[in-house]
Formats: sequence, structure tokens, C-alpha cells
Amino acid sequence: MKKESKASRFRRVAQARVNKIIKMVRLLGNCSNPAAYAFTGEQVQQIFATLRDELDKAQKRYTQSYKERFSLSEKQSAALTELPTIVLPLPDGSRLRAVAYGGDSFPAINIYWDTGLHDIDGPICFAEYNPERSPCHEVCIGAYQSDKDDTTYYKPYMAERDSDEED
Repeated sequence: MKKESKASRFRRVAQARVNKIIKMVRLLGNCSNPAAYAFTGEQVQQIFATLRDELDKAQKRYTQSYKERFSLSEKQSAALTELPTIVLPLPDGSRLRAVAYGGDSFPAINIYWDTGLHDIDGPICFAEYNPERSPCHEVCIGAYQSDKDDTTYYKPYMAERDSDEED
């Protein structure tokens, strides 16, 4: 008897589990009938935010290594450290996601608007500490606009930048 390969076993098990999950999600969708159930928009947001969060956690497990031996090396520490993230579900089903990026040179917080319309939604704005700026202007706040190539910065930052160029 031939032993099943790991790839074949993965396909078989993953397909079966995904189909079970799809069936359960469709059953959950049946709860949307207002003739049979009473629910609030907040409850619906809570349900789907929780499901998205669990899917995100499951997806991350595919990219993290669980077989490496423990080490206090910088490489291992960096691999085990996840970026701090806060997710805020919005009433329309989209969500705002704030991700903190550490570092010695330009620590920042990027805000993403996860609309669900794209596989990956880009950042919409950020706050960044820039030690190269003059005192009281080290914090840069900017917004990304899809119709413009350049970042739009918060006015006090631009005023200082413009006065630097005049000197």
C-alpha cells in the first residue's frame, strides 16, 4: 500500500475543512432573515470582525516557523515579534487597521482602510517620528491620496519644510 504524500494529504484535508467552513458560513448567513431573527448592526459587525480576526490568525500560522529551535539571536527575536496592530470595525463592514512600526530611525503608525474590495488595501495615512526635523516638528503626519503621486503632509510640517527651502 502506497503512503499518501504530505502534499496530497494537505490537499485532501484542507479541501474538506474549507468546504465545512463554507457550509457553516452559509448557515450563518441564514441568520440574516429578519422574519426569523432579531439582530443589531453592532452584533453583525462583531460577528464578522471576529471571523476576520480568526482568519487572519490562521493565515499567519502559514508564514511563521514553528520548527526552529529556540535562540536568543536577533534574527529569532525579530521573527517571533509581531507588529502591534489595532483593528476597528466600521458600520459598513470595512475596518480601520493601525499598525505600529518600531525602529530607531523612523518609528511610525500606519493606518489602513481594509475595504474588502482588494486583496491588500494600502495605507491611507501615517504618523511618523522623524529625528531629522527641527524640535516641535519631529512628528510628521501625512495622508496618501490615490489621485496624487506625492504624500500630503499635515500643514505645520509643510510650513516648516517650506521655510527651510526659502533659507
